[in-house]
Amino acid sequence: MKKILLAIYDSFSEFEITVATASLRGAYQIVTAADSLKTITGESGLQFVPHVMFQQVDPTEYEGIIIPGGDLIHVKDTKELFDITKTLNDQHKLTAAICSGTYVLARAGVLEGKPYTVTLHQEQRNFLGCFEEENFQYESVVKSGNVITAQGHAYVEFALAIAEGLGALQHPEFTKEFYKGERNRLMEEEVL
Repeated sequence: MKKILLAIYDSFSEFEITVATASLRGAYQIVTAADSLKTITGESGLQFVPHVMFQQVDPTEYEGIIIPGGDLIHVKDTKELFDITKTLNDQHKLTAAICSGTYVLARAGVLEGKPYTVTLHQEQRNFLGCFEEENFQYESVVKSGNVITAQGHAYVEFALAIAEGLGALQHPEFTKEFYKGERNRLMEEEVL
């Protein structure tokens, strides 16, 4: 089965990636990676044990990477993650980040000359010094080739863009409606 790498770190925002990982289930194996194999505590307090360490990742084994947002203090100097991200992007594989996770793409040099979005205000982007301000777009999701970035509130649209880009989205309208709480066609068909 094809594999997707999911970067996790203390304080990562689980809700930002759960729709994406659920949308890929069955078509892709999600492999969690972190800077160690120690238990990771996400933003909500849930705990996760990574499958592999960043140092153990062979990028040729993966179809892409998904990077959630969270407290950047936990990834600000994670060179191995930046290297993996750059390599996957250089291989034209999925390189996706949401919310502040887009910082990893910027630090890896993936966003050079590309439009992007990130849930950091201009002062924060300038302070971090790795974002090209002229390419920032305040949009829910921004796609540029194999690179997908999203605002934190756009986790459903982010998931749909990832699944669609990987050819794993089987029922786009149903999925979108369901995860946005607009309707549940399966329940409606059962009731009718």
